[in-house]
Amino acid sequence: MKKFILMIAGAVLASASLMSQAQQADTIESKIEQMGTPKYLKVTALSARTRNKQLVLNFTIRNTDDRDNNAYYRVRWLDESGDRVWDDEPWKPMLFHGNQNVQVRAVAPTTKAKDFMIEFSAEANRRN
Repeated sequence: MKKFILMIAGAVLASASLMSQAQQADTIESKIEQMGTPKYLKVTALSARTRNKQLVLNFTIRNTDDRDNNAYYRVRWLDESGDRVWDDEPWKPMLFHGNQNVQVRAVAPTTKAKDFMIEFSAEANRRN
């Protein structure tokens, strides 16, 4: 009986570990492809939901500078296996006023999109 309880406890711990690894894989950083290292702009929140079979993204970008900053973004729409399901979108320009949070919403152009990658480029980048 003790062996059985230990086996069950081990299985529960193993599944909890796998769930935590899966949750860690979908952090904000894992969904943003930075073109350079932005000096003042940072994605601070990101959520993805399916509504009417369409993938809908909501994300927030924060300008930590007192001055205005420009940036560009686009979304790469992917299927379950990570393959593109839509042509490259054009870059979308954005203006961020000093210390401003901007909320962005993007809707997948096809119901085949199950995953995504946001490409982000800021004009003011850090020098590496």
